[in-house]
Amino acid sequence: MSSLQMFPTTVQRYLKLPQYVEETVYGTTPNSAAFIDMSVINSLKTTYANATEMYRKLGRRTMYKYMKMGTDLTFTTSFSPVDTSLIRYGTENGNATGTLTGSIDKGLSIANSRYSNTWGSNGPLIETFFIRKGCKCDSLTLTTTSRGMVVVDMDWIASTIVQSQSANGGLTTPVWVSAPTTLTPWSNLAGGCGNKLTIGGVNYPFKSCSFTVNNNLDAVDVDGCDAIQWLEPTAKEVTFTCELLVQKDSGIETAIDAGTSLTASLVLNATGPKTATFTELFFNNKTEDEDAGETNVKTATYSGNATDVTVTA
Repeated sequence: MSSLQMFPTTVQRYLKLPQYVEETVYGTTPNSAAFIDMSVINSLKTTYANATEMYRKLGRRTMYKYMKMGTDLTFTTSFSPVDTSLIRYGTENGNATGTLTGSIDKGLSIANSRYSNTWGSNGPLIETFFIRKGCKCDSLTLTTTSRGMVVVDMDWIASTIVQSQSANGGLTTPVWVSAPTTLTPWSNLAGGCGNKLTIGGVNYPFKSCSFTVNNNLDAVDVDGCDAIQWLEPTAKEVTFTCELLVQKDSGIETAIDAGTSLTASLVLNATGPKTATFTELFFNNKTEDEDAGETNVKTATYSGNATDVTVTA
């Protein structure tokens, strides 16, 4: 006889796969929300943390009170994309009024459900919803490598996360994704061969290439409120790294010596095409390893910072 007082569950018991909708009011899922598929996600990690105070008073060795000051909610997603819709929430600048759809301006409600149970219950398993509200992308890293997939890692901050076994997770008449995508996630081959990476007008053969966008979100906490009340993007930082096959002459070397910038673009998918375009890419570092036992062609790794990056819709 099992000592468990509940039915365990697994990630294979997901019922509604991850899906999202833009919020009109930050931190509030719209009524009759038409959710958009994000089921290509293959890794999701959520961290629940409290800001706390361990209060002590004179005359006592042990803690007097353990007090909650607020809630910090973060999660990460990793996936190989089938389009650029989700990526652009981490790369695209908003507008002056903070209302641009499909950009960092917009908070998202991100939902999924799985079968699970409560302690002491012998079943059956019940659909449990997890609804992350007020979500914005704090940082995004996109990586493509030879013989590998295009991989996107996104770090998110949420204002609240609702866990509910109520019908529809307590939402009002949501329209859930009924047919998750069957499209093929992008591999390194999706961007084509020979002209995938262009720097300073020159096509460079490469082993790997990645870029990171850090939006430096300010999680706005307000005195008297448990949850954060807003997420505001501040200074945007764009870093870039590529491992190139070594050539005799390179415009990158000239730019490093002169401290000047170069234009650059990386094709993610040749259909469209879907491209990451960099403004004023300044290379500031080159690394080249040499070993007597090497059995591979020579490569050099270049890294630097760009003024900005945008990804094709």
